[in-house]
Amino acid sequence: MEARDQEPLAYITAFLTKDFRIPPQRLAPEATFSSLNLDSIAQVELFVTLSDRYGVELDDSLASGELTLGEMAELVRTQLGAPDGNSEHAQAST
Repeated sequence: MEARDQEPLAYITAFLTKDFRIPPQRLAPEATFSSLNLDSIAQVELFVTLSDRYGVELDDSLASGELTLGEMAELVRTQLGAPDGNSEHAQAST
């Protein structure tokens, strides 16, 4: 399976479980970085990892403690051009 084939939310959940040892039951789409006790360095690390894995540009200035996992997945889907994307949160790469 190509890296881009895995749904972003599933990848985010797997990444946080493996690399940050967060129990999967805590990783609901509405969970925020703050509620998961992830600091700004962890947030930027996740943004960079997602950018590399999916070949998209994510503006890491959007990383905040109140960003949810679902919103982060939506940022990736938007950059990939998925039809259900919401461009309000994504930064166009120009």
